[in-house]
Amino acid sequence: MPATANRPLDLTQLRAVLAVRDSGTVTLAAEQIGLSQPAVSRLIAALESELGFVVFERTRKRMVLSERGAKFLDEAQSAMRGMARLAVLAGELRRGSHGLLRVGAIAPLALGLVARAISLYSRKVANITVVIEVLGRQAQLEELRAGRLDIALAAMPFSGSGLRVEPIFEADAVCLLQSNHPLARRGTITPAELADQPLVLGRPESIVRQRLDDTFRQGNHMQKVVAVADNTPLVTALVAAGGGVAVTHAFPEETLPANVVTRTFRPRIPFTYAIVTQAGDFRSLAIADFIATLRSVSREIERASLPRRAHRTAAQPAGRRRKR
Repeated sequence: MPATANRPLDLTQLRAVLAVRDSGTVTLAAEQIGLSQPAVSRLIAALESELGFVVFERTRKRMVLSERGAKFLDEAQSAMRGMARLAVLAGELRRGSHGLLRVGAIAPLALGLVARAISLYSRKVANITVVIEVLGRQAQLEELRAGRLDIALAAMPFSGSGLRVEPIFEADAVCLLQSNHPLARRGTITPAELADQPLVLGRPESIVRQRLDDTFRQGNHMQKVVAVADNTPLVTALVAAGGGVAVTHAFPEETLPANVVTRTFRPRIPFTYAIVTQAGDFRSLAIADFIATLRSVSREIERASLPRRAHRTAAQPAGRRRKR
């Protein structure tokens, strides 16, 4: 009879097999969890002995999950997420908090929607600590699946199983430029007008960059890229420093540098932003309440932007605009 019938599984063994599954090799797994390669191999062998079946099929180059191993590790990962959450919660309880809510968001949403939601939420809910992390969409999904985030907020689409995706609002990408830039006198800016301008862009794999590149290609316009940044705040800082012009997600007006303005970019590059949670996780009251607060704040932002859009014309230079 396997030893697991008499005692619980060792968490170190679970960490080791999950690391091998995710990395594909014992060597990489050992580096990730800070153990030697022989130590990881021993942990896997010990676990397989206790389970009574093989978790990995050995090949010359990689460790391949067996059918039973794949099913086991799916449940093991859920258990490890729960353990990670318990450890964090225990720390918060020691510090006198009664709960912890972990939220990830791309920078434009963190500085606008999430910041306002936290302010409102903290006045309604006592003894809940909200931890906000500014992360790219892919990093958020990895943290969410690992159980280190409760809520993620980013632009759609999202791929992969096990996610609950709830659209929250829509907004268009905008052009960012210094207030004294000649194009700042225009209400709307097009790719043709940016063709000879120094551009500060996001990384090629980002959604906004991919859609902007498509827009330029469709109009047969060249890009003069002078800088590439891996996050939107850095793009904004480069624009403020005179590094160039950018097209990116809309930021709240009050968070932009004093010398940076936004202008409408056409053709539209629309985004649908969404709240993402684990599909199978039980949604606690704290998570449900915070999501309701996010929706309430997004409606307020949406309503506040309507009068500006209704009265804006191409002949009227657009000041900084608060996007939905």
